[in-house]
Amino acid sequence: MRKAAALLLPFVLGACAHSGVDVATLSSNSDQVVWEAAQKAYEKKNWDAARQHFKRIIDGFPQSEHGPAARLGLAESHFQEGGAANYILAISEYRDFLTLYPSHPKSDYAQFQVGEAYFQQKNSPDRDQAPTEKALAEYERLLDVYPKSTYVEQTRARIHECRQSLARAEFNAGYFYQRTRQAWRAAILRYEGIVNDYPEYDDLEQVIFRMAECLAASGRKAEALPYLGRLLAEYPTSRYVDDARKLMTTLEQRQGPDSSPPPPPPAQTAPSPLVSPNPTSPPPPRP
Repeated sequence: MRKAAALLLPFVLGACAHSGVDVATLSSNSDQVVWEAAQKAYEKKNWDAARQHFKRIIDGFPQSEHGPAARLGLAESHFQEGGAANYILAISEYRDFLTLYPSHPKSDYAQFQVGEAYFQQKNSPDRDQAPTEKALAEYERLLDVYPKSTYVEQTRARIHECRQSLARAEFNAGYFYQRTRQAWRAAILRYEGIVNDYPEYDDLEQVIFRMAECLAASGRKAEALPYLGRLLAEYPTSRYVDDARKLMTTLEQRQGPDSSPPPPPPAQTAPSPLVSPNPTSPPPPRP
């Protein structure tokens, strides 16, 4: 075993040297010495060296006063280095910190950073919105758990950004169904979701107008008109006002009820042989 360890030692020392780690400092019996080296490496953005020193404090000095800061520093080193893999590692380290130190003065910051790590991975509205949904959940958790946090305002701003992105993604899907496939029902469901779940959406006026278009196209005139009326009342300067008025006039000029297919007639039953088919006619004369 000693021979094997001796053979491996040059590789370990070489790895430490390559990452800029002072082996003597890393193996020091003083947590303060290791902590100071970790801070210096972090300031120089030597992430690998910083992480090795942070881990040395966590593993080698479990009772150190620098333990919480070392765990947070480990998470921060991954977050600051960036990249999808590092954001995932950062999330894991922040959550470990929150589990071990739920009442720490920096716990609200760690929670905010979990949301930030997901937020940095979010996609444009035309792609998968899973990272955005996860970021939103983490930001909302911060408001629930740390309502007096100094990060509340930043969190609310992030929540607004996430919700705008999610609403836009829903709109893109609805517009695709409307324009490309003429799948009115599918488009209506998407638009309804935005109206109900994202009433603060920045382009809600377009959602309302497209909803009216789809309802009109599917023959649901009575449902389309209130949306057009809402658009004219709530967005009098909207770029869709002229088109909304034209569509409203067209629908109002249509005679009769909605052009949706009429309900099927009731099923016809055969008359009973005991009942005269024409009860108003006189009975036949007796023989």
